[in-house]
Amino acid sequence: MGDTVYEDLLLKSFFAEVSEVERDNEVLRILSCFKLNPFEYLNLPFDATPDDIKKQYRKLSLLVHPDKCKHPQAKEAFAALAKAQQLLGDEQERDYILTQVNAAKEELRAKRKRQLKKDAASKIKSLVDEGKYEQQYEQSEEFKQELKLKVREILTQQEWRRRKMQMRISEEEGRLKKDEEEQKEMWKRKREHEEQWEGTREQRVSSWRDFMKTGKKGKKGEIRPPKLKTEDPNKSYVQRPVKRG
Repeated sequence: MGDTVYEDLLLKSFFAEVSEVERDNEVLRILSCFKLNPFEYLNLPFDATPDDIKKQYRKLSLLVHPDKCKHPQAKEAFAALAKAQQLLGDEQERDYILTQVNAAKEELRAKRKRQLKKDAASKIKSLVDEGKYEQQYEQSEEFKQELKLKVREILTQQEWRRRKMQMRISEEEGRLKKDEEEQKEMWKRKREHEEQWEGTREQRVSSWRDFMKTGKKGKKGEIRPPKLKTEDPNKSYVQRPVKRG
């Protein structure tokens, strides 16, 4: 606890003498970082420990704090640092990023092996050094820069897949919601029809009774033509014999 307070005092004393140009440059650096990689925001290597992350966050946050830095985007840079520290403080988020880092390393190592096969001298040297040659290469600035770019590439791919999946999920949720609304509308129309049908029940019964009373006898005063009796199905009437005088 005492060490932390002492370190904070040293940091505050140091940054009290930092020029505005240095503060402004740090703001610009933070705002130019790759948005999906919190390690870049804190300017830390991928093997940084949780303690390293806390110390670096304290250091950079004091450097770009809106109360100390006059840059118009200092508040935005300060918020970006806070978010990066929060992501790396979350074990699940940190493990996800480190998984992508390891995937990037494997791709670069595979690429390196293909290059060594073409370069016999390098291949022999790597065998002689029993792996030390490769370890030295992975500590080089060249490898670190390649790794940084490869991590950006993989994180971008993963983010695109995540957004694409989220889009599909949203589309499916939208379709299900539409189906649900259509079902509700169908049942609503059915209920309205049933209510309307029930509401006209008395009218239908009354109409049927009127029909039963008058439908078979016909209207009052109406003369109906006599029915024709036929014996021959091929004739439409029966021809009666004519009496002769």
